Amino acid sequence: MSQASDSIPAYDLYGETRLFPDIMHCERIVDRASGLGWTIAPHRHGILHQFFHLDGAGAEVSLDGHRIRIERPSLISVPRFAVHAFRFPGGQEGHVLSVLPDTLPELFGDAPEPLSQWRMVHAPAGIGALFDAIRGELAGALPLRNAVLRARAVEIAAAVLRSEGEGGGDAPPPALRHMRRFEALIRADPAARRPVGDYAREIGVSAEHLGRITRAMAGQSPAQFIDARRMQEARRHLAYTRLSVASVAHALGYDDPAYFSRAFRRAEGVSPSAYRASRSETA
Repeated sequence: MSQASDSIPAYDLYGETRLFPDIMHCERIVDRASGLGWTIAPHRHGILHQFFHLDGAGAEVSLDGHRIRIERPSLISVPRFAVHAFRFPGGQEGHVLSVLPDTLPELFGDAPEPLSQWRMVHAPAGIGALFDAIRGELAGALPLRNAVLRARAVEIAAAVLRSEGEGGGDAPPPALRHMRRFEALIRADPAARRPVGDYAREIGVSAEHLGRITRAMAGQSPAQFIDARRMQEARRHLAYTRLSVASVAHALGYDDPAYFSRAFRRAEGVSPSAYRASRSETA
């Protein structure tokens, strides 16, 4: 399941570079893999963090070059940018939960990510029922739906961190370190209007090399990646604060709130006010 790093696709799963269709997405392995011959080719996601639950032995997993054969029910955490691939036995039971980090500030806020490297652990008893509960909650519109979904996703993350297992403890490769540094610089001052070359110099690479890194790891140019992170901060402000749309625009360096609203609509497919309403209706 190996593939040259410069040809590993950065998947835009579920339209993730635009407005994610929901607060998270959960599906069964059979629904994702059966139509692909039970093989998921090497790929990475520039935005999504994923949790896989495999209920049984026989699968082969590749995680950033580590090839592992699953010998027992397992729970796997796959962070953004990590290259992963699967070969499942026919009829594999299990689930995959995909989340946008900005919908889970408890796990992926401004503090260092506790799940920044891949990790595989023995699946705790009952974990499959938790994934099924998320699928059921996603299908409905009960009060506090999104809060319940976030709480259950945190339970899954806690199971990963509290269980014995193995993980990607090696030092991250230079490209991943540069990518994380680039993202940290953008997040530290999302209102900044800095040329790409300024970020590249601070990271210690050329602007051209930074472009190669972001295209390989996120499927975007540096400018597109900056815009996407700025929209991520906009989503956070709209979902988790009471700031007006104009205040959110100014916090992100937009002098004209109307221009910000147009940019947000182009990026997310809805207006800032509609996005906020969609997140509050089932909060």
